[in-house]
Amino acid sequence: MRSKLVPTPLLILLTLLLAGSPLAAAVDPFYLSLLRDGQLAFDRKDYPAAARHLRLACFGMLEEPRPLADCLARLALAQDRAEDLDGFRETFKRLAEVEERFNAYTQGGVSPELRAMLEPRLVARLPAATLESEAAFRPLVAKKPEAKKPDAVVVKKTGPQPPAAAAKTPDAPAAVAKKPDAVPGPVMGPPAPPAAAGPALKPETKPETKPEAKPETKPITAAERKKMDQARQLLSQERPAKELKQAFQLAKEVADAHPEARDAQHLAAEAAYRISRWSDAATYFHRGGDPRDDEPERLFYMAVALHESGDAAGAAAALKRALPNLRRTPYVDSYAKTILGQ
Repeated sequence: MRSKLVPTPLLILLTLLLAGSPLAAAVDPFYLSLLRDGQLAFDRKDYPAAARHLRLACFGMLEEPRPLADCLARLALAQDRAEDLDGFRETFKRLAEVEERFNAYTQGGVSPELRAMLEPRLVARLPAATLESEAAFRPLVAKKPEAKKPDAVVVKKTGPQPPAAAAKTPDAPAAVAKKPDAVPGPVMGPPAPPAAAGPALKPETKPETKPEAKPETKPITAAERKKMDQARQLLSQERPAKELKQAFQLAKEVADAHPEARDAQHLAAEAAYRISRWSDAATYFHRGGDPRDDEPERLFYMAVALHESGDAAGAAAALKRALPNLRRTPYVDSYAKTILGQ
């Protein structure tokens, strides 16, 4: 039905934006439009929005390896710009799987221009061992000069030291054996008892005093409430990535200082969701407890964060509670299909 609503010029424009990458006709035009929206958001430097659009676009290409590889490469670049390192690593794993099964990355799925943009970021973001484990990306290890220099330095510094230490240890007992009448006996005797007795008493008394302090019960100050209000204002509508990160930082400061404050935890979780920091969002939701049924948007945020963090059961439970009171949009429906199979 939707394919009839998308004009041909739109598909032509999308093809140009994708720099010649082959898109299969089986991909639903709705996901092609999400891919276009993600690219446009990337071009205007709204990287969190670009990542959201591209992630959904990739869902619609799961059965088309070559377009999926192209989409994942673009998603990784958006996550890199948005400083979403966890998401970047997860997308690389998915890209490596597509390459391993279908050779979709190396055999035409991703244009040379797009690979030239992505591969330096893989070198900068991923450990050499991770790249080494994937045949298609193994040549990139040679482009990590920083990983090779420390090895050479360590070998040089540690090499000469063991013989020097080994040379001293055998001589010491020999000297003691040759001179039994020397003073070493009395000198070594007195220091040992006080050294053993002193530290043994102090560690036993210190741990007992630490649990008595309970700084978590401090009330939220007026200055902290002002930070929360400022974060809410920044989250109240679409904002540039820089302002959304500022909202997360403000909410995070209060939430970390008051782990018992439910509102602070949920605000930090929502802010983390808005910048695609899924593990942080899941952590703050867990710390604050599940949102109520009359907070369907936050329940949806929690479901997405749990899903993207790998908690499929928790995501399904949260989304089932959210859907009855949640306004349905293509974005919501895409996650409902992915998480619940609806």
